[in-house]
Amino acid sequence: ETIAREPTMRASLWGRFAVVLGARAVLAALIGLAFWAVVPLILGWHTTTVMTGSMEPSLHPGDVVVSKTVPPEELRKGQVLLFADPDHVGTLRLHRFDSLNSDGTLTTKGDANPAADSTHISRSTVTGVGYLRIPLIGTPILWVAEHRSVPLLTLGAGLVLLTGLAVLPAVSTPRAPTTPSGPHGRHRATPRRPRTASAVFAAAVAVTVALAVPAPAAAAAFSATAATPVSVIATAAATPATGLTCTTNTNGSVTIGWSYNGALPERFTTLIDGVASSDTSTGTARTTTISSSGLFSFRSSTITIRTDLTDTWTTASDSTVRITTVRFLGLGRTSCA
Repeated sequence: ETIAREPTMRASLWGRFAVVLGARAVLAALIGLAFWAVVPLILGWHTTTVMTGSMEPSLHPGDVVVSKTVPPEELRKGQVLLFADPDHVGTLRLHRFDSLNSDGTLTTKGDANPAADSTHISRSTVTGVGYLRIPLIGTPILWVAEHRSVPLLTLGAGLVLLTGLAVLPAVSTPRAPTTPSGPHGRHRATPRRPRTASAVFAAAVAVTVALAVPAPAAAAAFSATAATPVSVIATAAATPATGLTCTTNTNGSVTIGWSYNGALPERFTTLIDGVASSDTSTGTARTTTISSSGLFSFRSSTITIRTDLTDTWTTASDSTVRITTVRFLGLGRTSCA
């Protein structure tokens, strides 16, 4: 009878090993995908969730796209651009750079759309260029936008089950027999590992990663993200600053002013030729000061003010001003051009 049970036990052990190892592999793959979707935020890049099929087959609904900020003059035809949607204020669109127009504006087009976008955009409205695609990791965000609770609940239950299987030991070991010790023959047992605590910790990690996946902005074909993992901005919109002005100061600096009538942002960021500078202002500010820096400098620059509703939900002003910086051996000035 013992010999007859051995093949069954062996098959059971191998089955356990395969299930636990498979659960760990799937969980590691999911965490790895979420890692690449969230970590670029630390570098100041943008992660966006694809919400429609206008860029198929290059991008599918539920994909997360990482966009890298590039200077406006480096934009090239064929790049996938993330930019302020000209038809829906405060939202973002992710379409391909189709052609350059005679007036310097850009024509964009979704790969799956039969015609190019009817509204042209300026280079200053481009937030970034698509750099990395993480497939399907943003699908739960798509389900949330579509109010599909059944797939979300199924996914949550699957993650809990997967985590529970992953924390099990792949190979079961027989419990060590108790051994007598001491003069009165007391027994000492080998301590058991706290599997429950490990399972709870792994489940918490999985839930945290799931909450950190980029969330979409309202009514966006390709949408911006909310930086906080515990709330999703669904109604507020990043409104661009307007009416930029420039005043030359007597100390060799300039003061940039603007108007703003939108929801209170976290801050305003100064863009010099499309690149974010270290000059940031609070959400209630309406001016910022720019001065020359470095030992040698001679350049003319375009200044744009970017509204940062959150770290990654942003929009740049259509209005711009130009400044000129002249500096030699640490001495110089910045003036309005």
